Order: sequence, then C-alpha cells, then structure tokens
Amino acid sequence: MKRKMRLFGIVVMLAMLTACGSGGKKEPLETDESRLPAEYTYEKDTIHYEEMSGRYAFLKDVEKTQTDCAAYYFEAAISHEEREACITATDRVLSCMEGTLPEIEVVVFKPESYNGIAVHRNTLYVPIQLWDSVEYVTGVLLAGYGEWGNYGLAYGYANHLCRAAGWSYRETAGFQQMSNPDLYDLNLLCFDENFALPGDVEAAKNNACYFASEYLSAHSEEDFLKLLSDSGTVEGIGSTNEVLEAFYRDNSVECSLTGIRYQYGGMFLDYAAACEYAVFYIDKDWQDQSWETNPKISEHFLHEDYSDVRAFFECNMRQMRQYQEFFGFDSYNNDLSVNLTSRNAANSSIYLAATHTIYLDSVVSLSHEYIHSLMGKYVIGQSKWNTEGFARYYDCLYNDYAYDFWNHDYNSVSVAYPKIGTYINKYIEYIGRPIDIRTDNRDFGDFMTYAYGLSDPNATYGSGASFVAYLVDIYGKQDAFHYVLTGDSGYNAEWGKSYDELVQDWNAYLSQNYQWYNAE
Repeated sequence: MKRKMRLFGIVVMLAMLTACGSGGKKEPLETDESRLPAEYTYEKDTIHYEEMSGRYAFLKDVEKTQTDCAAYYFEAAISHEEREACITATDRVLSCMEGTLPEIEVVVFKPESYNGIAVHRNTLYVPIQLWDSVEYVTGVLLAGYGEWGNYGLAYGYANHLCRAAGWSYRETAGFQQMSNPDLYDLNLLCFDENFALPGDVEAAKNNACYFASEYLSAHSEEDFLKLLSDSGTVEGIGSTNEVLEAFYRDNSVECSLTGIRYQYGGMFLDYAAACEYAVFYIDKDWQDQSWETNPKISEHFLHEDYSDVRAFFECNMRQMRQYQEFFGFDSYNNDLSVNLTSRNAANSSIYLAATHTIYLDSVVSLSHEYIHSLMGKYVIGQSKWNTEGFARYYDCLYNDYAYDFWNHDYNSVSVAYPKIGTYINKYIEYIGRPIDIRTDNRDFGDFMTYAYGLSDPNATYGSGASFVAYLVDIYGKQDAFHYVLTGDSGYNAEWGKSYDELVQDWNAYLSQNYQWYNAE
C-alpha cells in the first residue's frame, strides 16, 4: 500500500490537480505536449497473460513504469502520447481519493492485440480507450477493490471521482424506477444492453451514481470502498446487499438482491458468474445443445435477458447446496470451474477431476457432472454402475433445468426411434397419463431397464441407476452409499450378499414388478 501523494513534479500539472473537488463539468483531459508531464522512466518487462477461459494466453513484451498511484504496462508499439494520456488521467483521478491507495496495475494493449476487458486480482487489462471516462475508472476501481465487486458500486464511485477530477460526469435526477426488479442488483449485466433494456441501463447508471452520492454524504469514502470490497466476496455480499436493499426501501422499492457475483469476460467469455460453490464461465458463442427441445431455455439462453440469467445461476447455487447437504459433506473443494463452452474437446458434457472442472454442452447435464465432482474422489471401484449409474439416479434429485426437457423428450418420442417409442408408449398407457420425471424417474427407469432386458448394472447408465436405486431402497441411503463408494468388491458381510447375489436380487425385483409388460 502506498501513501497517497500528488502527481510528481511538474508545475504545469498543479493547475490540473486543483480541479479535484470541483463540481462543474469540463472538457475531457487534453493530451497535447504543452500539458504532458515529464518523461516517465520505463523498463522492459514481459507479462504472462491468461484469461479465465484458459484458452487465451500469451507472453508479451511490455514497457513498465510506476507512479505513486499505480503501475503501468504498455505494449511496446503504443505511442508516447497515448501512454502519457493514460497515466495522467489515471493518476489524476486516483489522486482525488481520500486515504491510502491499494496496489493497482493497468496493462494496456493495442486494440488489434486485445479487444476485451478483464480484471484479474489487482490488474486491469484493457485496449486503448477514452481514459477520462466513468467506464474506464470503474475498471480501475475493480482492480483496486476486488475483481468480483459490484459493478454499480464501482460505477457510482467512479462517477464521483470523475466529478472531483473536473471531467464530464453523470448528473443524477433522484431515484429512478426500473421496469424489472431483478435489475436493482446493479451488477455488470444490469449495465449491458444485451441483458437489459436501454432505459433500464440508463436507470442503473443513474441509481448507481445516486446511491454513491447519498451514501458518501453520510459515510466516509473508506466506508464506501469497504462496501465495494465486501460486495465481491462470499462472506460480504450479503451485508452489502442489505445496505442496498435499505436504500431501495427508502425509495419505495421492495426487492431481494442476488447472491451471484459477475465479472468482465475478456476476449472469449461473455462474462463470468460466481457463487459460493462454483465459478461459471460463459463463452460468447456458447449455445445450449438442447435448446430447441428444452422449454425452459431459449436460443440465446444466458446471453440475453438478465432475469433468465439470474434465475439459472441462483437455481444452480441452491441445487449445489442441496446436493452437498444431501450427501453429507461438511467440507468440500468448492473451487470448481464450470465452463459453458463450444470448444470442449470431448464434444459433450464432462467432469475432469485433474482440474476440478466441468465442461457443459447443455445445462441439462450440470447436476450429473456436479455429482461426479462431489463423489469422484471417494469412489474406489470405478465401475459404470457406481459412477455413471450413481450420478444418473441422483441427477433427478435436484435438476430444475432438466425436468421439462426430459418430460418433453419422453412424452414426444420421435418415430425415428420405434423401439424406444414402443416401450415408452406402453408405459404411458399403463400409468394412464403422461410421464412426469419429477415423480416417475425411479419407476420409469426401472421399467426401461427391464423392457430392454438389461440384466447387468454395468450395461448402461440407466441400468446402473436402477441398481443403485434398488440398493438404496433395500439397505438405506447411508449403507448403500458406503457400498457404492467401495464398488463391486465382492462379499458384503453386513448384508450377507456378494455383488453377484445383489445383482440377482435386483433382477428378480425387476421381473416381479414389471411382469405386466410381458403379460401384455
């Protein structure tokens, strides 16, 4: 941490710095030679840059300089004038802050080298842009006070600093109502016209600035910056939301704010979203493989409509918590990455234990792969039935984004699959109504296993799921869990059964319960 100091040295800069605290609008900072400070001393350096997606990384030669406010890294081809404009503007606005400054780094690329925006730890990665803008200062603040911090809080404080620096800033017209209560979250997506109506984006900007103004009139800047820092943490987002919700109540709005945090996406990601249990990375070109047959999602799912985005992540945060509680985990490695990507080499949804990462081609598969992430390291005998069968059976326990998809799939079987269609139609005829996988999962899975004549739990995911379900029913959840984790390891003394005997019992159970199918 450095003590805040005025910009070093040059008399001609003093007039510029006296603008701090001024409330009037002024022209954006000029960069002609008469207004530039003395030459900065640069040293050659190399940065290793890797985006959150893990697919975009490079080593790049840069030139570094340091001021009392921040460290700057410039791609070598960037002009002297552009560097001076960036440093002068950034130092000028940071010098208007009260108290001490955190360590902040700004890495600047030419637009043809990098056209994204990313914050990683205390570093902002940006292309050349307008340096005296609220948006740029917002990125600088997120680098200083938490990469997952609430964008609206950073934006409101950035506007406050731009005003203090004598730049163009946003005048607030009191509190503005928004058309969608979810948008009061004021996170990154609420400021993006891909996810919110233009009028709501303007209202988000206004309300963020209005909140900052109101809060700073009653609290110190240190209090505000703590609020910003807390908003980007699992532990602090709840208390930050309470402060914002109180502000909204004072303005006659009742709302409940999300516990999901959002971040810039850089080059290849649309954005990233984080909860207590995982971080989700959304490719810009990702499209759900099953969107056409899943009533719950749209063609551009997770790329538009903030309410749908919020609902998805909040649903899965809740479901991840439920799975951890159901399986009895007091502690678990929640440093899990979930990549919604079209560039998955496996070309399917998969969990990779080596990197503790899930790759998704459809949100339908998330619960299945999450169960693998929970149970994978505990399973000793790696057989299909106690890995894939186990995940298939419990996949249906909590999976809101799959129920409608499965029901649609099972109740409208294509004529292209006459064999499975015959089985399913027989089952629907027998139960006298359409299949509802929320309640019929166990019975329907057992029936399909029997109808296909699958007597081996390792034959398919479905037969494995049926066998796991049988063990849970007969021996109870905890004892069945223990057996699943140890795999088909031979004789179970407590049950007095070998694996082969258990399989025989399971087959007898299926024959007894579905003999009606043969009778017809």
